[in-house]
Amino acid sequence: MGRPDAFTPDLAMSLNNQSNQLAGLGRREEALAAIEEAVAIRRELALGRPDAFTPDLAMSLNNQSNQLAGLGRREEALAAIEEAVAIRRELALGRPDAFTPDLAMSLNNQSNQLADLGRREEA
Repeated sequence: MGRPDAFTPDLAMSLNNQSNQLAGLGRREEALAAIEEAVAIRRELALGRPDAFTPDLAMSLNNQSNQLAGLGRREEALAAIEEAVAIRRELALGRPDAFTPDLAMSLNNQSNQLADLGRREEA
């Protein structure tokens, strides 16, 4: 690839979208593989430019949690959504208007994961 800096963020977005489409078709293992690749790319991007790519990392972690839950891998799903919540909580502190809705969505997903694990009080 001649210009990875220019196209890697688009690859991560495409993988994220592919994961959602595969999950919609019931192809959960493939969906998980795609989102895991997106998370890895976005994690690397966020290390270099956190302001630009940390929100995208949180989105992919949220989706990864959903894919893991769909496969019955509940503890891993909880770990992924907890990371997404932590990121989004930090983002919402700095820019509440922009990031509070995303935080609320991830908190809802975290509640679902906790409930599925029988941790109803925490949920």
